[in-house]
Order: sequence, then C-alpha cells, then structure tokens
Amino acid sequence: MQEPVFSYVPGASLLHRLDPRTKVVAVMLLGILTFRIENFAGIGALFAFFFALALLSGLPMKLFFRAVKPMMLFIFFIFLTQLFFTDGRLLASYWILQPSLEGLEKGLKLAARFILLLLFAALLTASTDPSAITCGIERMLRPLPLRWLGISSFELATMMNISIAFLPLLFERVERTKAAQAARGMDFVKNPLRSIPALAIPLLRGVIRDAEELALAMESRGYQGGRRTSIYELSMQKNDWKALFILAFFVILILTL
Repeated sequence: MQEPVFSYVPGASLLHRLDPRTKVVAVMLLGILTFRIENFAGIGALFAFFFALALLSGLPMKLFFRAVKPMMLFIFFIFLTQLFFTDGRLLASYWILQPSLEGLEKGLKLAARFILLLLFAALLTASTDPSAITCGIERMLRPLPLRWLGISSFELATMMNISIAFLPLLFERVERTKAAQAARGMDFVKNPLRSIPALAIPLLRGVIRDAEELALAMESRGYQGGRRTSIYELSMQKNDWKALFILAFFVILILTL
C-alpha cells in the first residue's frame, strides 16, 4: 500500500537527521525565494536544488510527483488564466481567446512556482516526523510575545501540526469518496458539474466528522493546551549549521542571477 500524500517516510539520510528547525527555516526561505525570482534561470536552479535534496534524502521521486498530482488541475487553470487574460503580443486569436507571449511567460512562471512550493513542502513532511515539526515550530515561536494575543507557542505549533497531519488524510478521503461515487455510477468526465457537489458534500461532511472525533479524542485524553514535554531534545549540530550556510550561499547566488 502506497504512503498517503504529504506523509512522513522514515529514513536515515542526512536530510532526515537534520534538526526540524533547520528544515522549516529552509522551506520558508525557499518559498519566499520562489516568488522573488523573476527569470527562468532562477526557477531552473530551484528545481535543480530540489532534485539534489531529493536525492540526498533517499526518497523515491514518485513520492513527490504524487504530492503535485492532486493540484495539477488548479495549476493548469492558473496557467490558462495568465495565458489568455494577460495583455501583450498575441500568439494567436481564437474568438474571444487571445493568448499572448507575456501571458505564456507569466503562466509558466506561476505554475512552476506553485509546483516548487508543493515539492519543497512534500520534502519537509516526508523527511520530518510531524511531532518533530511541532517541537521545532514551538521552539522557534517561543520567544515571541504570543500571550498578548491569548495564545501560546505550543498551541499555535499544535494547530499547525494538526493541519499538516490532516493533509494526507484529506487526500486519502478524496480518493475514497471518488471511488465510492464511481461505484454508484458517477462519471466525473461526462458529468463534471454534477460531480462537484457529489464529491464536495460527502467530503465536507467527512472532514467535519474527522475534526469532531479528533477534538473529542484530545479532550478525553486531558488535553489542556498548555506547554508539554517532548521526546525530542532539539540541538543544532554541525550539519545543521553547514546546511544553513549552504542555503544562504544558494539564496545569494540565485538573487544575483
């Protein structure tokens, strides 16, 4: 049975052994960098950097392609929107559709950026245990004066961890719902408009039910929302500092392209 999308895959690679704070900071910087670069050379360098990290992690490439697949329809829609509704030099003219060269360029860049975000996020979740991500985010947020907002760093980290944990469950529920509706005779290709409510309504009910069951389970185990101990003792090692130095050098290099 294949692993759900955005789920943790245990391993012993160098990427797995890095401190979760190092990986969270790296993904945040790479995400910001993805939307800062304006040329295809920088985007190509980011893809090359991702493939290097994926090889370093020892994880199969199909794991990352499966993370992108559910969002391809949305990414393709964004690409078409940019292609047909951006003013510029016309490539052709089809009735009211007038694709432009500038729209093609913007569409490709925007699609590549979303794909990169998904790939880096999948790399983070596949190489880092969710509990370690929670602990790392909590340690990073601890110095912030969040109590003035009526929330603690642990509560915020827990919410983020639950969101990450729900992602593979959400994709798995989508596949189960599609299979159930197909078994009842629903054709998602011939009846796209009818298939949307047939998929969305059971999916929404299932997600709400899962959230309620999770809340009841946490309450029954005495969850109070305060600070708790963790099995993870975080400590920045030499490899973490080396990784951050390499990342800083890569970011500076990309920004100078």
